[in-house]
Amino acid sequence: MAAAMGIPVRAAVLVLSAVAVAACDVPPRDAGAPETPASAVRSPAAPAARPLRLPRIPAGAACPTTFPRPWSGPGVATAVLGDGPVYPVADYFGDGTVLELRARDRRPDGSYVKKVRWIGAGYRGPVLLRVGRIDGNGTAIIAFSYVGEERDGAYHAELSSAVSDLPGTATVSGPGCYAVQVDGTTFTTVVVFRAA
Repeated sequence: MAAAMGIPVRAAVLVLSAVAVAACDVPPRDAGAPETPASAVRSPAAPAARPLRLPRIPAGAACPTTFPRPWSGPGVATAVLGDGPVYPVADYFGDGTVLELRARDRRPDGSYVKKVRWIGAGYRGPVLLRVGRIDGNGTAIIAFSYVGEERDGAYHAELSSAVSDLPGTATVSGPGCYAVQVDGTTFTTVVVFRAA
């Protein structure tokens, strides 16, 4: 009888040993880094597959800018714009969410380039930024400085950390009302700003 019980015991020991060895291959989570919520874990949906849904307003209508919200999360910011989890820092905009265009910001082609920093909080994975003028004709691009690339009239980036400090730029063709749609695998948010 003891010999018969030895086989199941040995099998259980082997299974537990295999599980323990496999667990050793998983790198430990950085205790200082926030845990990525289950809602922000990658899903098979690609951000590029999401339809672009920027609002449209008539020329001359008031620009429905996104109201800044106070920020106490990771990164250096007093306020951010939008629902996140990838946010433009509102501190780079003037009152009324205005991207203030100055003569020194103007490029030879007539467009304007302004610094705008972004914060990623609680999300890791692909991000797609698409921007357009919503009150008339005009072009724009939003880009991160150190991660990602411009492709097909949009900006594509892969955020490898659940907390990201993302210096970047906003390039607009001139004054007007603009909206940027930010897509990840688990979210879509739209931020509206005025360039003046």
